[in-house]
Amino acid sequence: MTEGSDRVTSRRRSPKGAARRSAILEAALKAYATSDRLGPRLRDIAEAAGVTEAGVLHHFGSKDELFVAILSRRDEDAAALHDLSTAEGQNAYLAETTTTPGLTKLFVDMSAAAADPAHPAHTFMAEHRAAVVSVIARLAPDADIEAVEAVAALAEGLQLQWISDPSIDVAGRMRRFTTILLELDR
Repeated sequence: MTEGSDRVTSRRRSPKGAARRSAILEAALKAYATSDRLGPRLRDIAEAAGVTEAGVLHHFGSKDELFVAILSRRDEDAAALHDLSTAEGQNAYLAETTTTPGLTKLFVDMSAAAADPAHPAHTFMAEHRAAVVSVIARLAPDADIEAVEAVAALAEGLQLQWISDPSIDVAGRMRRFTTILLELDR
């Protein structure tokens, strides 16, 4: 690490830097949650947070790192709002994703980008998928792991389809096909 990057890292960790980073993240999350499928521009996020685009990147390192932070916060918020240990809570959360097209599109985009092991979303998406598989496995303890993984993939695939066709009932299809996938496994 260079001396200059040491200073940047220490500023990010300072109380003032942490507060600014948190404010930027809140503005970015709100911008994505209220945007259409195209999502907000970095300029929009910076304006909402009261900083420059360079200021946003200073606190996150890159747009992709900001995107990962947004998705991480989205997951934290979902866990706080919904009992994700139940099928009802998971379905309620999936239904909610259709009310935030910008966030759903960001998730789909980062899912695809995460295929590159060097991408900042790679580790986040692997951890996210493992958490989803773990929750589904607890709900269906007798199911084969491949069926559980297929249910997790179904959730992502339905969100991808919904981006192209908003008439798709993500939660309804998830309930229907989860039952089928897990029943076929027995």
